[in-house]
Amino acid sequence: MPKFSEYYHQAASKSSYRIPTIIPKLKTQFKYRTTDLRIREEIEQFVNEWNVGKSIFEVKTSGSTGNPKTIQLTREQLIASAQRTLDFFQLKPGNTALLGLSPATIGGKMMIVRALIGDLTLIVTDPSAFPTTALLSGEKLDFCPMVPLQLKQLLEYAPAVFDQIKTILIGGSPLSSELEKALQEVHQRCFVGFGMTETVSHIALRKLGTPYYSALKGVSFSEENDQLVITDSLLHIDQLKTTDIIRLIDTQTFEWMGRADFAINSGGIKLHPELIEKELSHLIPGPFFIAGEADDTFGEICILILDDCTLSPSLEVIQTFCKERIGPYTFPKKVYTSAIVFNQGGKINRLQTLQQLGIG
Repeated sequence: MPKFSEYYHQAASKSSYRIPTIIPKLKTQFKYRTTDLRIREEIEQFVNEWNVGKSIFEVKTSGSTGNPKTIQLTREQLIASAQRTLDFFQLKPGNTALLGLSPATIGGKMMIVRALIGDLTLIVTDPSAFPTTALLSGEKLDFCPMVPLQLKQLLEYAPAVFDQIKTILIGGSPLSSELEKALQEVHQRCFVGFGMTETVSHIALRKLGTPYYSALKGVSFSEENDQLVITDSLLHIDQLKTTDIIRLIDTQTFEWMGRADFAINSGGIKLHPELIEKELSHLIPGPFFIAGEADDTFGEICILILDDCTLSPSLEVIQTFCKERIGPYTFPKKVYTSAIVFNQGGKINRLQTLQQLGIG
């Protein structure tokens, strides 16, 4: 059993785990370091709904394993997940945490819930790649969730701010080995979370330097066709099948190997190849497809694979087209040419084609 599992059980045993059924009015403080009124309005709307006892909350999935969809989470699930995080990281009333993520995401919403039930002071900044508004003002942070792109920017432009952070929780997109190594050199209390909207944020954690994710309280793992299956007794989740390829160590521990689907996670933004391909089919007449390629800065970048007999406009024209038709981030940053492989049904075999190019 990896040492981190022992660390978790030691930490969890220091606090009694309980799920409150009635939430008293707490002294949570929200300190806004953002000029974006929409962020403040979204947070205030959520807090108002929470305070009047709303029992069901709708959250959009990230779309990592398919098209984004709206799911319903119960108040009890949000409380259980938040309390589990508070217990594990031993966060106490009055501790300070950062919300540098969009409050529309499950990660952002759960930071608000943790603050509400844990009586934390929550510093709200713009969800940008460089969230240093609070840090550069010298404020100490007990808990700081960030995506890899934000951490990379801090390492490059403001490494001194890591001294102001007690605990960092990393999520949102893949963490490159280079960034992980750099973070280990500047901060000793960094954790990578594993979870999804359906599991109400993270249900497993790993410390930097180890490849193993360990289950949080109430969670157990199994596998089917090498893909992770999650059971969580506290959140009433039974045998949730994922498209995450894993190496199962035991019911409490796994090593993440990759994803079985084709979604691209670029800097925390989920890109869906099929949607981009649908629009580009108006511009590119021959065989092609969209894929992801590992990138140190963004985790992954969007790339375009053209068949070697396909005529295509320039990359600049393609990028402009995508920005105008789809959105500001949904465009390929590189183009590769290859003899595209097709399966017996006439569909493009993405994996084999990428392997020919030495990608993936």
